[in-house]
Amino acid sequence: MSVQSSAETLWAKRTGPARHWFLGGWLLLAVVLGVVYAPAVDFPFHYDDDHSIVTNPHIRDVDGVGRLFDPRSFSVDPDRSMFRPLVVLSYVLNYELGGLDPSGYHLLNVFVHLACSVLVGWFSVTAGFTRHALPVAALFSTHPVAVEVATYVSARSESLAAIGLSLSLIAYVQARRTGCTIWAGSAIASMGWGLLAKATAIVSLALVSLWELRTGKRWIALTPFALMACVYLVQMRAAVGTAVGEPVRSLFAQGLTQTKALVYYLNLLVIPTRLNVEHAFSESHIPDLTVIAAGLVVCSVAIVIWRCASSLLRFAFLGSVLTLAPSTLVPLNVLVNDHRLYPVLALLAPALIKGVGYRAHSRRQTSLFVILLAAMSLLSAQRVGVWSTEMSLWTDAVAKAPGMHRAHLHLGGQYEAAGDTKAALGSFRTAVELAPHDQLTNYNYGNALLAAHDSAGAITAFRKSLDVAPGFANAAINLALLHNELGDPAAAIDLLSSTIGLRPGNAELYRRRALIHRGQRDDVAAERDLRAALSADPTHVESLYSLGNLLSDYGRSVKATQRYEAAIRQRPDHQGAIFNLAWLSLTVGNPSMARQVCEAALLVGPVQGKLYYLLGQAYDELGRSDLAITNYQRFLQSWPVVPQMEKVVRERMKLLSDG
Repeated sequence: MSVQSSAETLWAKRTGPARHWFLGGWLLLAVVLGVVYAPAVDFPFHYDDDHSIVTNPHIRDVDGVGRLFDPRSFSVDPDRSMFRPLVVLSYVLNYELGGLDPSGYHLLNVFVHLACSVLVGWFSVTAGFTRHALPVAALFSTHPVAVEVATYVSARSESLAAIGLSLSLIAYVQARRTGCTIWAGSAIASMGWGLLAKATAIVSLALVSLWELRTGKRWIALTPFALMACVYLVQMRAAVGTAVGEPVRSLFAQGLTQTKALVYYLNLLVIPTRLNVEHAFSESHIPDLTVIAAGLVVCSVAIVIWRCASSLLRFAFLGSVLTLAPSTLVPLNVLVNDHRLYPVLALLAPALIKGVGYRAHSRRQTSLFVILLAAMSLLSAQRVGVWSTEMSLWTDAVAKAPGMHRAHLHLGGQYEAAGDTKAALGSFRTAVELAPHDQLTNYNYGNALLAAHDSAGAITAFRKSLDVAPGFANAAINLALLHNELGDPAAAIDLLSSTIGLRPGNAELYRRRALIHRGQRDDVAAERDLRAALSADPTHVESLYSLGNLLSDYGRSVKATQRYEAAIRQRPDHQGAIFNLAWLSLTVGNPSMARQVCEAALLVGPVQGKLYYLLGQAYDELGRSDLAITNYQRFLQSWPVVPQMEKVVRERMKLLSDG
């Protein structure tokens, strides 16, 4: 059999009218998905998108391919570093094509979901059920569980990893069936693809092992997958290191909690009406009745499937458990999550369609299946609407899980962003009441109190946050700023120094200490800290900018220019670096460079009105009176100017006009 066998099988068995119906079915499915997911293209970025995309300078200027393999490229926050080079590459491509316009990112997410749907259908063909390809793809693609992955940009790692998992399994089955080395190589390459997207793709080894157990038991064929897994783990250890902090819960508690989670996930798959970004699900520390009942349900389902079901359904059931193994075995902060069911659904959809004995030529079965798909599509469309804004997302989360502190925490953040300080304080206060020993709840409550001008309350909240997590950089920075503003810079420096001892790789901590040193006129210490910040992260934009300011103040124009240019390369819309570089260029007698800097900024997007003044000055010095006057006028129209300044500018405009 050739490499093209499964595709040919899918097509060859349909001729004439049947082929037209087949194509029509796929076209109709594409239209339905387009209707369901089209609104998502206009959605904004969501919570984790901020640190991994919006404020992440690494996706704007990746210095060579090797930079993609640096875990720090995944986020602007070093504490959130992850080894996901394929995901970072996809963000880089999105940024190159559309900047920070969310529509391109959402569109790519939807297309990746469509690709996964096709692959799930292809797996059905590979497993020997060609006629089930379309129903399987339809069930997978319209199921509400897939909505989070398709609409939340940061969940793209899940769908990219699912592509690797699916292709690896498909190619492995084809390789074992045909003996074709191209399929065998494709299986290994696909596993590598998945691992570059998310660590959970390491279960490819478990899935192909399970398939081998189901069919041939030729274990030597699994050797390349085992080697790939070993190489990945070695790379992960080298890239990320071994220090992962204290486990968030004991392995015993993790086992009890995830036993409940298996039943909870089963319920979400069968009745997907309670999907949520923050589920009402709690830890278990003792084997209570809920845990025991969940364990009995899991065992009962396993026994029934093992004794009564087909080998494909047994494979899908065990494969689903293995797919959930990473989050089941490793204690994570989030206990259950919608997107973890995405690869599970990909495995179960073919087995379920086969297991219920679905026959496409049966009108009754087809009618019932169409009704099911219509219901799934409506639920998905409703769920897509929930993701339309951050406010709607977290309002829904609080309504479904009022006892979960993270839901109130994020809703408070949305009220804060909307300028509703009173509502934000209420949400943060509720979060603190639900989780008084959580670092983030106290930190955000402190920020809200600070916005409400309650400095004493904010200090107490920040201290509580640091009591829980002494190395929490954001809380340390805000508390240090308060100490400094209240006239105690020594306390601020001491706090930042102790936090740096715990987080030596956090560039922002060094920069904040440098700014306090500058306020104390200790510029030698300030420069030392800024260089330490850039040693920790050479692309840290604000450190580049701050060091440029310091060097400029000391007349080191060439070095200052280099720092400003580096900051602008990382963030082309950085208004401070743009203005200061243009001003410095004029100061050193280089109006041509000042003009280039200003005009480049105008091409990137909206700028502060005061930049037009510098552009006017640049044209003025270059002898372009008409353009100088135009930009002086724009400056007066777009920037609040004191009367004395306005008088000077208007006199210059008149002089240029008369000349």
